[in-house]
Amino acid sequence: MASTAVSTPGWAAATLVLAQAEAPTQPGDAAQRALDVLDRVPAARLRSTSRARLTRLDKVLADIPTAGAGDLRERVRALVPLIDNHRNAST
Repeated sequence: MASTAVSTPGWAAATLVLAQAEAPTQPGDAAQRALDVLDRVPAARLRSTSRARLTRLDKVLADIPTAGAGDLRERVRALVPLIDNHRNAST
């Protein structure tokens, strides 16, 4: 990820892929990576694929007692839905 600029949609995607990969063995680190993405990238700039990764990661971490999982769940649920070109909220 050294060649990807931090706080960009591309960085968010790469960071969330890494978080998903480490979730089974290092759930606390995975949750912290996801929270870092949410801290650095405005919700309006999160791609739908990153939002999907956040949702999947949240589901994986829901059953694992780890630091940051509760905060992640709250932040993912609070994300405002994306609006498409027809002004419809996507889910």
